[in-house]
Amino acid sequence: MSENPQIQNKYLIGSLPKLFFATAAPIIFIMLVNGTFTLVDAYFLGEFVGADALTAVTLMFPAFMIIVALSSLVSGGFSSVVARLLGSGDLPAAKRSFVEAIFLSLIICAALIILFLGGGRSLIEWVTAGDLTLSQMGYDYISVLIFFAPITFVLAIMSDTLRSEGKMGAMLFFSLSAVGLNFVFNYLLIVVFEYGVAGSAYGTILAQACSLAAAFFHRKYANVAVKVKISDFKISTQYWREFIALGVPASLTYLGISLMSSAIIYNLQSFGVANYTATIAAYGIINRMMTFLFLPFLGLSMAFQSILGNNFGAKLHDRADGSVKIAIATAFIYCAGMQVLVNLIKYDIGGMFVGDVAIGLEVARLVPLTTLTFTLFGPLMIISTYFQATGDAKRSAILSLSRTYIFALPLTFILPDFIGENGIWLAGAAAEILVLVMTIFVLYTRYKNHGNRFGLLSTAG
Repeated sequence: MSENPQIQNKYLIGSLPKLFFATAAPIIFIMLVNGTFTLVDAYFLGEFVGADALTAVTLMFPAFMIIVALSSLVSGGFSSVVARLLGSGDLPAAKRSFVEAIFLSLIICAALIILFLGGGRSLIEWVTAGDLTLSQMGYDYISVLIFFAPITFVLAIMSDTLRSEGKMGAMLFFSLSAVGLNFVFNYLLIVVFEYGVAGSAYGTILAQACSLAAAFFHRKYANVAVKVKISDFKISTQYWREFIALGVPASLTYLGISLMSSAIIYNLQSFGVANYTATIAAYGIINRMMTFLFLPFLGLSMAFQSILGNNFGAKLHDRADGSVKIAIATAFIYCAGMQVLVNLIKYDIGGMFVGDVAIGLEVARLVPLTTLTFTLFGPLMIISTYFQATGDAKRSAILSLSRTYIFALPLTFILPDFIGENGIWLAGAAAEILVLVMTIFVLYTRYKNHGNRFGLLSTAG
């Protein structure tokens, strides 16, 4: 390895547009493949286990999102820290942060498992309203994911490390291998061996375990920046506080997804909509559609974090500024284009999933309301990611968490009292506009206090 690690850091040299494409494309591809697999998994459960299986897994969605939220609590902060350490060329510190992230993940997993053993089954019975079949299916599914959560957590750390090192090919290989193995294991366990919902969970864990083993093997023998040995695994807490501070916004964002979904369903029940079943089905279809729209943008955001973090850490301010401009412009164009597209095809979306005309019409009615401010969402999230990538946990938290916790959740309960059922769906758009106002204020105060151009770019030039 060269004495100057920056020479081998691909994020610090070359064309920024090409770098964005090379970094984001594999991530986007992985996410879209993962998104497609969730549909296949749902097909396996619905076709070969039954409707109760899909219902049980859906009811466990909040618990699943808690696992995701806790995982991102560590990995979200770690990815920012390790990118900046690699950018500055401090390889020993980067290696130490890697080991610390794994230890912190294992401690959080242990706490999660203990809590689940203490009250998990009772909570599941409450969520399923005492239905014995759904309760057992729900427990069979979520218990596997919780008991083997350490595999999921550590795999996220491995993936973020590869991304921050610029090893996109390796990251792509391990991620696609996990998805491919997941498909095979789920088919065998659900369809062939008839393990039911537990087969879905075991298939996921087995695939992740294989991918994790391969990733550790790769890190030991391949030419990577963060080289670790067994002797390096010594407990240290130097970066734990920073991991959590930077990871909290992403973690609470995932938790907010669960809370928002619960709030919408609760309000629909309370409001007594005329065609409740069709409306809930339409909401589920729109959720899937918005997830697929969001995945490519999330890939861009993750690529931006790695590129900006490395260049910011290396004090290459012109390249850091350039990455900000590219990310915001790309986010705006993509989100505006997708908003126009889904509104043009709103009458066709429902038919892609179901043949029920009433559901299709509900989808067409709700699409304009739920996508009203999607164009704003992209640039605003990029600005929040900017603060996370540069280690500004306070501003990142303010901008990312205000959308759900300060604005969207309260408005979901308040607006329907004034404008009827449409208020449930317009709460998200209203929240986005308020986030825009808050973002402008944050950027203006940063410009006034520190001189950053537009509140984002470097003070020079």
